[in-house]
Amino acid sequence: MVQIRQLIHITGIVQGVGFRPFIYKLAKQYQLSGYVLNNGDGVSIEVEGEERQVTAFYNDITLQAPPLSRIDSITAQAIAVVDALTFISDNVSPEHTPKFIITESDSSQSATVCVSPDQGICPACLDDINDPTNRHYRYPFTNCTHCGPRYTLIKQLPYDRKQTSMAAFAMCPDCEAAYTNPEDRRYHAQPVSCPKCGPWVSFYDLACKAEQPEPVADHYAAIEATAAALNAGKIIAVKGLGGFHLMCDATNQQAVAQLRLRKQRQRKPLAVMMKDTHQAQCYIEGSPQEWALLGSQQRPITLFRKKVSCSGYVSGADLTITARTRADIADNVAPNIPYLGVMLPYTPLHYLLFDLVDVPLVATSANISGFPIIANSDDIFRQLGHVVDGVLDHNREIVHCCDDSLVQVAGGRRQTLRLARGYAPYTFSLPHKLTYPVLAVGGQQKVTFGMGFAGQGIISPHVGDMFGLDMQQHYQQMLNGFTHIYHVKPQTIVCDKHPNYMTTEWAQDYVEGSVQGCVQKNGQEAAQENSPDSIRTNNHDTRCEKPAQLLQLQHHHAHIVAVMAEHQMRETVLGFAFDGTGLGDDHQIWGGEVLLADHQTAKRLYHLKPFRLIGGERAIKEPARILLGLLLEYYSFEQIKALQLDAFTCMPNSKLDNLYRLWLTEQSSPYTTSMGRLVDAFASLLGLVERVDYEGECGMRLEALAIQAEANEAVEPLPIPMFFIENDVIDPQPLLASVIDNLVTSATQSDSSNFMAQRDLAVKLNAANQFFTALVEMIYTISAKHPDYPVVVSGGVFQNRVLMDRLDARFTSEARSFLTSEIIPLNDGGIAMGQLWHGLWQ
Repeated sequence: MVQIRQLIHITGIVQGVGFRPFIYKLAKQYQLSGYVLNNGDGVSIEVEGEERQVTAFYNDITLQAPPLSRIDSITAQAIAVVDALTFISDNVSPEHTPKFIITESDSSQSATVCVSPDQGICPACLDDINDPTNRHYRYPFTNCTHCGPRYTLIKQLPYDRKQTSMAAFAMCPDCEAAYTNPEDRRYHAQPVSCPKCGPWVSFYDLACKAEQPEPVADHYAAIEATAAALNAGKIIAVKGLGGFHLMCDATNQQAVAQLRLRKQRQRKPLAVMMKDTHQAQCYIEGSPQEWALLGSQQRPITLFRKKVSCSGYVSGADLTITARTRADIADNVAPNIPYLGVMLPYTPLHYLLFDLVDVPLVATSANISGFPIIANSDDIFRQLGHVVDGVLDHNREIVHCCDDSLVQVAGGRRQTLRLARGYAPYTFSLPHKLTYPVLAVGGQQKVTFGMGFAGQGIISPHVGDMFGLDMQQHYQQMLNGFTHIYHVKPQTIVCDKHPNYMTTEWAQDYVEGSVQGCVQKNGQEAAQENSPDSIRTNNHDTRCEKPAQLLQLQHHHAHIVAVMAEHQMRETVLGFAFDGTGLGDDHQIWGGEVLLADHQTAKRLYHLKPFRLIGGERAIKEPARILLGLLLEYYSFEQIKALQLDAFTCMPNSKLDNLYRLWLTEQSSPYTTSMGRLVDAFASLLGLVERVDYEGECGMRLEALAIQAEANEAVEPLPIPMFFIENDVIDPQPLLASVIDNLVTSATQSDSSNFMAQRDLAVKLNAANQFFTALVEMIYTISAKHPDYPVVVSGGVFQNRVLMDRLDARFTSEARSFLTSEIIPLNDGGIAMGQLWHGLWQ
């Protein structure tokens, strides 16, 4: 038999996921000798044996790889045979049994291996914490190579315990035996621990209001104390994998109201953690795809339809959508919208807590609005001591904060609304290896950043909105963490064209500093070389190789390129970029753009007809300003006042007059082509939102109305007026005029108050239905004019489920398709991906 030896190299997510013990067992199965080790690039294997067995071993690596792993590349090359043994598969004597070993990690090479995201607890570990005979019984940090934290505790690659926040916990003999046994599923599971040697939890009761609280219970007693407090209607901060959650009983209206009052969060929906899918089915309904996302090991927050017993009612001028669930989730958890964000427990601690708490729990990120998620108890005491009644803490350091991922199913596709725990860091193979690292810094809101180096790309977890110094410092800390882990110094920086974005300013400062650093270094070295006392020891020029270069990509072009990147495309596409804001090439505010684009260039084919944002940024919070700016493009001010629209009835005449004067003077009232702002205007026109509490509220309220229209058979649908599409302008005038005529006609008819309310509701339901149908028809009509190009849709407006469902149905009916993102957020969280893909090809 022919004996061979191969050097196999594997890249991807292959560290911290049980890859080496998998290789060890596979090599033993095929009676091969050699070794496997981790290094900065991935996993390296030398394997020797009979040729047929080596070939089968190589093939099974990709066929049987561990569930949490991802192989991006696998290569093999023949090398010299070391063990001169003849292997006979069925008759190998014990003294000649091939020896295959797992060797120490090699950290000498540059780090290009992928850092794995944190993962939810696996079924085997869940069994362990529920088994009284197991040493992990009721232990809230139980994990193995198939589950548990990774990214949030790693400090350096390769991924070894000494380079994580578990380095502070010396293993007991039992844990060390499991950690060093390749046959054990906890072999080299870096966070491995047990009650004897690992981290523990502590409960702090803040009722005493002490400056420096002391724990009142530790270990399992702390979990019992937390459960008792939650059952009593208290608000508790609970430390998880990537930060603290604020938790309370989601069925307790008063507890939720108290949380909102203390956190000053009026209407923004709160996520809910359910005990299991059986409990969840009492509150929500969804498709098999949605249930699969909820139960996946990534454990994202998944948006589901609430189970509804009351579809809606009219109260004065305000249309309020109520959705009381069968098991009475408090109405103020996610008011006025048909969706509930739900996640399942994903840590042993969560499961142990739900053994003692039999109600769903609000689980919202612990932070002050506009500030980063909190990861240590001192900050909880200092920043949120007035919000929480108690704290469940633990003593394992969170090295990298990481929020919960948020997903939904729209248009038959998964949509990632927030890329974070379970999915991020998101890594992918590049189509070519880079000579110089690329950094994409993202936008201004929902920021992520991206890095490309060697042969891989990385998108960071969600960072947040860059409006305050604390968030900017948080951004810098996260970016420093990535560059430290991977030993990367970016040479190409890609940013947005908006000069006032924090990320743009950061990128410009970085490049300027790089240039100055090179000039200074080269000047110093030139002076040293010309010094009579200098001694040249070699011919290598140690001067600065290359200052960083700056690339800028227009915001909406980046949205389109992000989708192209996810689909590994470089061809020209017809891209619809609809969002709230972004600086255009003409220095106006864009957001309703149709682009003919590839990964490098874009041509603007169509755009929404411009209208003014009266008061600039203030209009985003007060949508009546947006509506007035839109109406003034078509009506005189006197005509608008005569319409007596709900949006202006509560506004003093003096304020309305002042807004008109502001519009006339054009002061602080920039033009916009934003489709997101058009959505806000229609929500205001229908009296849905007076003052915006959270981003996207107007869109969600309009969406709720359209869903109610679909379900209400008593509402007679009206003809759908369309957008005008003339030359390069998309004009909503026909739709706007039709809705206004129906609203005014309904308001002028005299009937009983009850009938008027029903008629007013029907008009508003029809208006919401008309809006989304007209939007879909406009997109399809433009697409039909350009049949030779793939269609791409991107931007926050396309997070609307009604829009996406109808768009998918419309394109499917015409046997055409469109591309959108599923992994990368469609909102501004995807900007970095577009910037990175653009930068890769420069």
